Amino acid sequence: MKLQYMQALCAAALALGSAVSANALTLTFDEMSSPADAASYGVVLQHSSLNHYVVPSAGFVSNAGGGSVLAYYGLGAHSETLTLLPSLNSLFSLNSLDLAGLMGSGGGQLSDQFSIRISGIRMDGTQVGGLHAFSLTPGTFTHYGSNHFTGFTGLKSVTFSGIGTDAARYVGVDNIALTISPVPEPETYALLLAGLGLLAAASRRRRAD
Repeated sequence: MKLQYMQALCAAALALGSAVSANALTLTFDEMSSPADAASYGVVLQHSSLNHYVVPSAGFVSNAGGGSVLAYYGLGAHSETLTLLPSLNSLFSLNSLDLAGLMGSGGGQLSDQFSIRISGIRMDGTQVGGLHAFSLTPGTFTHYGSNHFTGFTGLKSVTFSGIGTDAARYVGVDNIALTISPVPEPETYALLLAGLGLLAAASRRRRAD
């Protein structure tokens, strides 16, 4: 019996560990031609007005270091929502990202003061964030690290929402750092509970003896 319950417990622990192993992902957009290309990374980007693009950073952001960025009209009634492909059966954490007000054609002016809000929805439907305004510096990326995203864990979606009424300005987003954790299948939990049950039964038997 001892060997049986130990084997069951070990199998359950291995299965659970495999199911919840986390993977780090940073969306840089450099290899993308449109937001739809994020699907190859398991990510879905959906803009409420469909006005979102992947654009070269040159001419829009001075400190982007080349490459491309995600650009969208998001300072009015529009928003961008980030989710994972349903087939992944995963949740994610938002760790950090870079934000800028994009300059150039259709973009902002140096005198503009723009900001957005970022909120997340967990698997149980509760919301995190959404109260703090993230400033957008025209023409320059600002890095927002993990201290700005405390509690942004176990998420099924993140939404970038506009503040104000001026929807004719580009918002730039880059280097979105996520940690993706697969959701364990019910069978995995059942196997773990079975192993724990065998362990408890053996413990009671030893005490009875």
